Amino acid sequence: MELTDKGQKTVSAIRNLAIFIVIIVGGYFAYKHWGPKDGKLAVDGAAGKPDLVVAYNTFTGVEGLVLENGGMEPNENSDLYKKYGIKLLIKQMDAVKDTRAGLHAGDLDLVYCTTDALSVEMGSGSELLADNVVQIMQVNQSHGADAIVVRKGIDDVASLKGKKVAYAVGTASHTLLLNVLESSGLKMSDIDGYQVGDGVEAANAFKNGQCDAAVVWAPDDEDCVASQAGAKVLVSSAVASQIIADGLLVKQDVLKQKNDLIVKLVKAWLEGNARVDSDPAAKKDANALFAKGFKFPEDVAAKSADKVYFSTLGDNINFFGLNTNYTGMTGDRMYGRMAIKYTEIGLTKSPAPWRNVSDPSVIQEIMKDNDFANAPAQAAAKVEAFKPATDEIKKEVSQSSKVVSLEFPSNSAQLDEDDKAIIDREIKDLAQGFAGAYIRVEGNTDNTGNAGLNDKLSLNRATAVVNYLVNEHGFEQNKFIIVGNGSKKPVAGCEDNADEACKAKNRRTEFQFIWDKTDATK
Repeated sequence: MELTDKGQKTVSAIRNLAIFIVIIVGGYFAYKHWGPKDGKLAVDGAAGKPDLVVAYNTFTGVEGLVLENGGMEPNENSDLYKKYGIKLLIKQMDAVKDTRAGLHAGDLDLVYCTTDALSVEMGSGSELLADNVVQIMQVNQSHGADAIVVRKGIDDVASLKGKKVAYAVGTASHTLLLNVLESSGLKMSDIDGYQVGDGVEAANAFKNGQCDAAVVWAPDDEDCVASQAGAKVLVSSAVASQIIADGLLVKQDVLKQKNDLIVKLVKAWLEGNARVDSDPAAKKDANALFAKGFKFPEDVAAKSADKVYFSTLGDNINFFGLNTNYTGMTGDRMYGRMAIKYTEIGLTKSPAPWRNVSDPSVIQEIMKDNDFANAPAQAAAKVEAFKPATDEIKKEVSQSSKVVSLEFPSNSAQLDEDDKAIIDREIKDLAQGFAGAYIRVEGNTDNTGNAGLNDKLSLNRATAVVNYLVNEHGFEQNKFIIVGNGSKKPVAGCEDNADEACKAKNRRTEFQFIWDKTDATK
């Protein structure tokens, strides 16, 4: 039977409608099966192309941002997208050179750094300097996430002398090692340095018995201690809490082009940091999201995150020197001090000053939001008061001791300007870095004159040093334990004060750091 023209048109219309329905239904099921889940936007599609790309290494210090982004990929259901409209891609990148290459090529907008070791990358001929790369944010502070583990028999920093110590060159691990050695008057040349690629490799070297000590990352410190009988954490950034800090780098031209987006991103990141710091439920969610995104065991992530302090706006205001009343560790001091250290050991040459490698403009822009700036959650970390040292702590064996020669006038406890300069150079920043440690300041004399008068004179001199640190640099009085030994503790080999050289050695001030078996703060 032949259809009329009208019938043929009807069949054709039905056929076209059926094809259209099949396409729509098929497309719907394909989207449900293969498409993005939970509101995530396809990264490669035009609608899903990220507004910003951030690269971070496998470290829980990024959890504040991961929490706000609801994971690693652009996500329409995330707080970051709902509140600020930002489609963000977080890329897991552990090789520093790859992040710098991506930044240079324009594939990455922002990448992580550590302020303490940044000078290694900012020396003469630096590609980062050529690209006008600057740090715009302090992301977090290491409060135990970096540690030096040691084998049995190594009970203090001085015992590291001549020992084989594994560490990652030019990283936060190296920063911790340099500071710890300095706290006992040691240098890198005093140890048998075993250079490795990162903290994980250092931990493996320790667990395999290839070294006496290693600078590792949490939670590898726990594995290292468990791997050998008698092994322990000698010191960590829990006590040296103002030595290591993560930061965020960006090229100046990208900051200019995407300023509005970057300001919103940093603001959201600070919100996420505050939530992780203060809300256990949010921290648990952040641990889970980090573990999923970085392919990391969730229980291990939780342990690591407990050893990180997530920086707020208030912390950033202090860090960038925008609070004139702040006397603690700023970015300028942290970067500048370590620039000298890394120059001394040849890892950088003529590093640019902090003002050339930092830009506080993003933080300054966020400060204009008074409600946000004054929110209690965005206040700087509270500096806990030191408890007065107990008799037990006063007598505690120190874990490190640095000798400083101060030239007091005869029979005087008066500090002159040269003495103050020495204290500023040798002790001030070190004492700030070891924020959780008591410091026992011991005055010593030679055996010239009356023993009783020497006891009093040495006590007065130690007191003068502490008073200067408290009054001039804002340290808390209870951080210090003041001792006057007189001539009762001569340097080994100079017990008889036989000559002027020995007498000069005995006229010394010792700064002894005590962090073992103590809970310094309330």
